[in-house]
Amino acid sequence: MAEIAVETELITDRLRLRAYQEPDTKAFLDLIQENKIRLAPSFPSRVRVTNRYEEALRLIKRFRVDWQLGQVYAFGIWRKEQNQYIGDISLKNFDHSVPKAEVGYYLAGSSEGSGYGTEALRAVVTFAFGKLGINKLYIRCSLQNNRSYELAERCGFRREGLIRQDFRDNSRQLIDVYYYGLTRSDFNALY
Repeated sequence: MAEIAVETELITDRLRLRAYQEPDTKAFLDLIQENKIRLAPSFPSRVRVTNRYEEALRLIKRFRVDWQLGQVYAFGIWRKEQNQYIGDISLKNFDHSVPKAEVGYYLAGSSEGSGYGTEALRAVVTFAFGKLGINKLYIRCSLQNNRSYELAERCGFRREGLIRQDFRDNSRQLIDVYYYGLTRSDFNALY
């Protein structure tokens, strides 16, 4: 896969997606803390390790290293005009033999329902298939997270199945998830 500069930015009509930097730590921490109850079921480890500024800073630094190593591409999502941090979208869990990667995303509750998720996901899909040479992207969503799987479907992902007891939520319960996929041929036909 291609080596990608840490400073990579994806620009859409209303959004700027970019690698995290240390000055983003407070906004990152504040968003997670303000949305903790909403995010905990789907992002239990992110919520668990982001309770104090120092923990958030450590995670931001980890994102930078992972990006440089090509292991995780964690993009912060900012509204361009207001320069307001509103969420996160990441490419992770790479399998270079295919190659494929998982997409994970969340927005602040106050930013949902405005099309920002669709805009961000489409930008990351284009980045993954274009710059990274990915053959397949996948998304795992809990059955209860209809906003997430509706977003996946809106961006061309197809539900490929139900994977039983595939994820531990914040209460440590094993839950079933829908698995969505988007292949290179899907991408070529839709984008």
